[in-house]
Amino acid sequence: MLVLLGTLGCPQPRGTEPPPEGWANSAPIRVAQIFDREDSQLLRVKQGPLETWVEVPPVRARVGDYILLGQGSARTEVEIPELGQRVPQVVDIAHARPVDLETAKQAVISGLPEGAVPVKEVFRNLDSLAEREIIVYGTVTKVAGAIGWSWVHLKDSTGEPSAAEYDLTVQTREPPIEGKRVAYKGLLRADVDLGFGYHYDALVEEAVYVERSSP
Repeated sequence: MLVLLGTLGCPQPRGTEPPPEGWANSAPIRVAQIFDREDSQLLRVKQGPLETWVEVPPVRARVGDYILLGQGSARTEVEIPELGQRVPQVVDIAHARPVDLETAKQAVISGLPEGAVPVKEVFRNLDSLAEREIIVYGTVTKVAGAIGWSWVHLKDSTGEPSAAEYDLTVQTREPPIEGKRVAYKGLLRADVDLGFGYHYDALVEEAVYVERSSP
């Protein structure tokens, strides 16, 4: 019997879910200072020698945590009452998640691999691409486990939801974290019926990670 396993445990704090466009980290980012506010956390964060202030939802970040951040909008010359001083900028970010160092490294943005097929084109060219090995690339929106495999849902902002051509499932033993932008290489199959109500118009089978292209 096929059973897909969901995420168990306590609900995550508000704002820790991945943004639709994926995490924006270009390198691991660490929390250096925190001010807890009524409905947010103000964090001084460091990426190597660079540092800035960000305001995020109350995600339970602690000093020393690594943190994943979505895109944000910057305010300049911002007064911070807790410091009694003005700082050059504070970036308002709606999505953030405290993580360990290994997860922070895994989530770093990678470039589009050479030869990757957009999700939309996978669905629109199924007749010609099916039964071929292809590379697909996108943001991980969901990971589920079943029958010894991970089932990774990828989106890349192409395709139309109304046409069911924007969410591609990849079968793999190398699951990433949600919100990471990844590439997989595997055999594309069309019209796959696994039984128990699990049917896929397109499925990339037995996929493996693909390294990003050189800049």
